[in-house]
Amino acid sequence: MRMKRMWRWLFAPAVCIAACSTVTASTADGDARSDVTMTWVEKYVTYRQNHRDELSLTDVHFLAEIIFDGDHDFDAIEAAVYENNSAKPLATYGGADKRAFTNGLYYTRKTRSFDAPEDLERRHPADTTFVWTISGPSGEFELDPIRIGGTEGETRVPAVSTIRLRQNDERVADYEALDPSQPLTISWDPFTIGSPLEGTEWNDWVFVLVSDCSGNVVYTSGAPEDDDFVDYTETSATAPAGRLQPGQRYVVFISQVNTVDHNISHGITQLAANSFATELPVRTRGATKSDICAGESKPAQYLWTRKTRGDAMETWPTVADYW
Repeated sequence: MRMKRMWRWLFAPAVCIAACSTVTASTADGDARSDVTMTWVEKYVTYRQNHRDELSLTDVHFLAEIIFDGDHDFDAIEAAVYENNSAKPLATYGGADKRAFTNGLYYTRKTRSFDAPEDLERRHPADTTFVWTISGPSGEFELDPIRIGGTEGETRVPAVSTIRLRQNDERVADYEALDPSQPLTISWDPFTIGSPLEGTEWNDWVFVLVSDCSGNVVYTSGAPEDDDFVDYTETSATAPAGRLQPGQRYVVFISQVNTVDHNISHGITQLAANSFATELPVRTRGATKSDICAGESKPAQYLWTRKTRGDAMETWPTVADYW
């Protein structure tokens, strides 16, 4: 079930609500309820940090995802995302797609890997626009266009940063011997191009998470609606003592998200972003209290595990392979 494409190139600046409840979509027949909270398109660059604090590029992504509030909200929905004036969808979505859960939100994500930023720019230039179609119990909707390069038509991924760790007022020298009984302060370089979203009450974002070897998030700096959420002006966050357990493996993750375009169409918030993420594997000292993760680790759903295969967009590989 996919509605006929109708092109409406009208841009409407709006407040970005990154973790809102299900919203109302207006149609010519009155108000209808939508199970979709948000659409998101992103140029996303991922790095892995080794224990010598060296960064290696792991992937360059174009990704497009749909965000919703409840695990089954998307069951009866079909959606597609189109690029520019193409009549062929770049990716399609349905209730059978695997979904993930991070920071209080469910999402289904399709992505494609590129070898270098230049390859991504050739395939999806900064002046590219994307249009989503949503079809389900609430009706059929074609959303307003969203621009991957914003009003400037420019890709602006924040400068990548390493992760620095501190405990007991000292920089952590051995990433294989974190003290689980002490707070862990995570810091990063300033988000130099971060700013408030013009015409809204929201800012660019920094996400900080720590996950264990089973893929569970043991610390998060929160979501944008949280009072203590880390915003673009900050350069550190602290995981309280006791969040880490002795003798366990973890991954520390940071991401700086530069939001470049946004609108609300049929009650659905839409965002376009350019961002990076850094992942740092660590371990705590001490004897483990269980045999958990004695074998292969299970990565958290948002972490990078491999490149996509071929030219088509596919479900986020970590979710497809492990969840």
